Amino acid sequence: MTSASRDRSLRSAVEAARSAGDVLVRGFPSSDKRARAKAHPNDPTTAHDRAAEDAIVRVLAAEHPDDGLVKEESAPSRGTSGRRWIIDPLDGTNNFLAGIPHFAVSIALEDGGEIVLGCVHDPVRDETFTAVRGEGAHVSGERITVSTRDRLDGAVLGAGLSSHPGRRAEMVDQLPPLLACAGVLRTFGSASLDFAYVAAGRFDAIWYLALHTWDVAAGGLLVDEAGGRVTDLRGAPLRNPLAGVAASNGRLHDEFLHALA
Repeated sequence: MTSASRDRSLRSAVEAARSAGDVLVRGFPSSDKRARAKAHPNDPTTAHDRAAEDAIVRVLAAEHPDDGLVKEESAPSRGTSGRRWIIDPLDGTNNFLAGIPHFAVSIALEDGGEIVLGCVHDPVRDETFTAVRGEGAHVSGERITVSTRDRLDGAVLGAGLSSHPGRRAEMVDQLPPLLACAGVLRTFGSASLDFAYVAAGRFDAIWYLALHTWDVAAGGLLVDEAGGRVTDLRGAPLRNPLAGVAASNGRLHDEFLHALA
């Protein structure tokens, strides 16, 4: 990707994410609590998810009509350019429905099978996290890096409690060794923001038992470009996020995975 193409793509991602964020903020808090379940009853989608996705698609289709689109809320489109955008228009739908102001828009660009650009936008706090492969990570234009903590003792950890009762119980079983040493343990309900917080040094490490590609595509690149590490739960390169994901500042990653095991 040339520098001109990269810059144009980054501008498009930010524009699309902020456009979707504007849609979400206008609808929040929502008096319309109607939602339909997707794969699981605790995994809802709403008219706001779909309206935010439409806003993203309008921007990307106008700026990059030959690119493919992978969308959480609707069928994918293949495109002809060899590039595809991976979109989560509302990461944190349960928070949104409950009136909890913690949710995000996540957009990543894949080129030749590699994530080359990511954008996570928090419309409530007006924070836009961006990363371009090989060029670092930023929040609202300022460079960010992961934390410097090198031990699990006293660490600030984020947990992605699953909407599936079985997985949730499995995660609870993993907590005792972490509770014995962690300084802070939080579960906020938005995977893309959890990754962004690792990249910004707010979390030292996070883990999820299962995620979708659109949950981790942008956020994972943020962590990588901020100097952190993203793997599966055994420490291997991440191939299938549905089998579990861990992200950290890198310094305490192995100790973190050992505690989880």
